[in-house]
Amino acid sequence: MKAMRGLWLLLGLAALFAVSGCTVAAGPMVYVPPPACPEGYYYASGYGCVPADVPMVVPGGGVFAVVNIDGLSLRSCGSTKCAILDSLGAGEQVQVLGQEGNWTHVWAYTRSQEGWVATKYLN
Repeated sequence: MKAMRGLWLLLGLAALFAVSGCTVAAGPMVYVPPPACPEGYYYASGYGCVPADVPMVVPGGGVFAVVNIDGLSLRSCGSTKCAILDSLGAGEQVQVLGQEGNWTHVWAYTRSQEGWVATKYLN
């Protein structure tokens, strides 16, 4: 009988906590933009401000796009199975070299790298 009374007491407390409206809330998510790098440097996630190896010369007449998500993977080919060469930041400009399916072949001037990105993350 004591065990039954203890079980009912435990169930009653559990029900009381369930309907009491107690919730656990996390603090608000705060976006912290990457730091501004001096001229001749670019920001690389995990590395900080990294010097650009070559001067950025953007030729005219090309088709350009802007990355619309932070941390976009620049890959060695147009597939998620291919190696990640680098990570592009939101607002970074790339030159479009070609397109295959849902993938775009690009040249990232700030990184002096050629690679493939998912087309849906370009404007």
